[in-house]
Amino acid sequence: MAEVKLRNVKKQYDNGFVAVHDFNLEIKDKEFIVLVGPSGCGKSTTLRMIAGLEDISGGEISIGENVVNDMEPKDRDIAMVFQNYALYPHMSVYENIAFGLRLRRLPNDEIHQKVCEAAEILGITELLGRKPKQLSGGQRQRVAIGRAIVRVPKVFLMDEPLSNLDAKLRNQMRAEIIMLREKIQTTFVYVTHDQTEAMTLGDRIVIMKDGYVMQVGTPQELFNHPANLFVAGFIGTPQMNFFDAKLIKDGGKYHAAVESAKIELPQYICDALAKRSSVPENVTLGVRPENLILCADGAPNSIAAEIKVTEMMGSEIHIHAECADGKPVILRVQIADMSDEEQIALIRKKSFSFTLRERTVNIFDPEDGRNLAVEGAVAVPKKAEVPAEPIPGGKSKKKDRKAKK
Repeated sequence: MAEVKLRNVKKQYDNGFVAVHDFNLEIKDKEFIVLVGPSGCGKSTTLRMIAGLEDISGGEISIGENVVNDMEPKDRDIAMVFQNYALYPHMSVYENIAFGLRLRRLPNDEIHQKVCEAAEILGITELLGRKPKQLSGGQRQRVAIGRAIVRVPKVFLMDEPLSNLDAKLRNQMRAEIIMLREKIQTTFVYVTHDQTEAMTLGDRIVIMKDGYVMQVGTPQELFNHPANLFVAGFIGTPQMNFFDAKLIKDGGKYHAAVESAKIELPQYICDALAKRSSVPENVTLGVRPENLILCADGAPNSIAAEIKVTEMMGSEIHIHAECADGKPVILRVQIADMSDEEQIALIRKKSFSFTLRERTVNIFDPEDGRNLAVEGAVAVPKKAEVPAEPIPGGKSKKKDRKAKK
């Protein structure tokens, strides 16, 4: 097993497009790290640089004690599971799993033992004689994972391995990966665009945007204390609500004024603001949908809103509404203790009032997006000018059009 360290790693293509900017991360031995972010954020490129499938343009990558910048993928002692399974269709499940071991010329007895052990761990022993076309998507993914774990690698890399599965199977495979991690005790680097996978699988999560690292932390840290507006909006379903607010200092306390409401900020936020050399007057207040509470019209520190859409989700109702200033707002309302009549009345309402759970708010600088109470928070990068077609070695369609003219 091994630590993985990335120091100032950069990936820039020949056309000038920078896919990964100054990536720094230390992954501990046996840690499960998840890289997550929207499409095009650089997470898969980062994984491929660790694997050696992409050259790095700058910085250093080490696995264990070895710097692997110029090392061939086969010499890095890693195993990778791809999104499309990459199984050999003409080989049986047994031969697919054994293929890498045969290339290393291991004795047949040892190969048989390793394949059978992996199959037992993954629950596919009865499938060893079948061909990939005879398997379901989940079974094929297990075979792909089995082919990787028989090698007992130092680092296990997984590139969106569940994205081709339906929702039910994805949930099942997610649980199986958690159990697999406990059994094989190796270092995992896992890439996904699905925040649910990230939150349930990762010891720590790396959130990326436009090639930049936005925040690294535990699921709880990212959810409760997002470093900036991007992380706050990316993590959580439905996403966090954002309100325009003004900061008011009253003695040693800070309050946030939102429309007619005056919200007392938690003590840790007040302490963080007190340490700053300057505090902006106008801020963005972030509150998750479950921390907005229905209240009586005209109640102290309440905000009125007009309902646009209600979604019945079984155990809760999602209320999509609009405040007086036109800002959208979403509430998650638990309905387990409501009667059917009360639920119907809530769904049919046209307007309502709500207030905020004061201890659950976050305060952001509206200019650069940083959380004012998170030390070392990273600003949200502004959209950079990029080539018209940021494909490695690709030609700009914009240039082609000009040439034709």
